[in-house]
Parts: sequence; structure tokens; C-alpha cells
Amino acid sequence: MNLYFYASKIITPLILPSNFFIFVLIFFFYLGILKKKEKFKKIFCLFFILFSLISLLPLGENLIYYVLEKNYQNSKLPKNIDYIFVPSGSPERIVQAIKIKNHYVPAKVKIVYSSGNAALDKKNGQDSETPFVKTIIVNSKIDKQDIIFLPNARNTIENFKQLKSFLKHEKNKKILLVTSASHMKRSLIIAQKYNIETQGFPSSFKSRTNSFSLVNFYQNINIQRNLYYFDIFFKEMLGIFIVRVIL
Repeated sequence: MNLYFYASKIITPLILPSNFFIFVLIFFFYLGILKKKEKFKKIFCLFFILFSLISLLPLGENLIYYVLEKNYQNSKLPKNIDYIFVPSGSPERIVQAIKIKNHYVPAKVKIVYSSGNAALDKKNGQDSETPFVKTIIVNSKIDKQDIIFLPNARNTIENFKQLKSFLKHEKNKKILLVTSASHMKRSLIIAQKYNIETQGFPSSFKSRTNSFSLVNFYQNINIQRNLYYFDIFFKEMLGIFIVRVIL
């Protein structure tokens, strides 16, 4: 697991689509355009076209919607749950969990929050989310004893490993997983691998809708956003593949 963690953190910045395309374009621009080598010029043109499509079109957002989020658009809360599990990664998750506890589930249900620090250099890395979570608790209706903090985890696999350890003396507990919709599919696969009975409820959606308007498309052209969403889709799909292989 340590090897997987370090390998993923070192390799990911190199293969992330937005970074990868820029590295490749610089490399082949030098060989194909500056050095005037025809073979590399063609490769540069191919990657430039692909990069332009990803940058200008909302491909990432649509892929996130149809592949990762669509099935959770109309999620309903189950009637009976024992714990609300919140893996770290986005402040919206804990906000949604507290909302669910305060309004939809019995008072006995507790929130289990798995804090985390994914930095390779932990001494200089910051876990800014946990202080935020504690601030939210202080300023919400939830009592301190109603939320359980699990030890720091470095990634989603370790989030569920910590949960599995927490549940080792409890059997047949029903867990409501609250996480981002785009992160749900991978999380549920990991939960299944650890034999944890889990139902998901999204805390937020990255994609908007599957509707299309040419005017709205033009109005919302955002190269940074398109690259960011494509990166998210790529990371989730890579994560799903890795989880299926190593667990």
C-alpha cells in the first residue's frame, strides 16, 4: 500500500492530461517546429488538435456526468442507517452529512469522519480540512459526541481501511457514504472490496445537466475549467482501474 501511495503521488502530476499535453506539446514543438523535423511536426499537430478539443469543449464535464455522476442524480436517503461515513477531500461532504443528521435521521446515528493528509511531505503538508470541520461542528446544531474522527488517511483506500478497522467489533452495520458524486463510484467499489455494506448519497455534483444550448455553451467557454474537469475525470477513471486491480 505504501508503494501504491508514493507511486501514485509521484506519477500523477506527469500523466495528468493538462500537464501531459503541455509537456508533450513543448517537446514536439521543439523537435517539429524549431528543428523542422517533419515526423515530429505531424505529432505536434495531432496533440495540438486533441489539446484544443479538450480545452475548448466541455468534454470533461460531459464525461463526468454520463460516466460518473448520472446514476446518483436522484439518490434517496435510506430509511435505516447506523453511521454516516464522510471521507476527507471536500468540505461540502461534512456539511451535507451534518444536514442529513440534523434533518433526516434518528439522533442516535453518528458521523464518522476520516481525516486525511495526502502530501508526500507530511511535515510541510497541511490538513486544512480538519480544522474547517471542527469549526463547522462548533457552529452547527451537532454535538461533539455525535462525530467520530478516524486517524489520518492518505487516500480513499486508507479512508475505508480506517472505517473497516473502526467497524471490526460491529457486525451488519449499514453505512451511508457521503462524498462527491464524481467520487462515488470509486468509493463504493472500495467499500465493496472491504465488505462494508454501504449506500451512497452525493454531497455535490461537478457536472451541471445533460441539456445543451449553443448560446449557453459559448457564454460558458472556460479553458481552465474544461481542463480541470477533464483532469478530474481522468483521475477518477484511473483510480477505479487501479482499485479493481490492486484490491
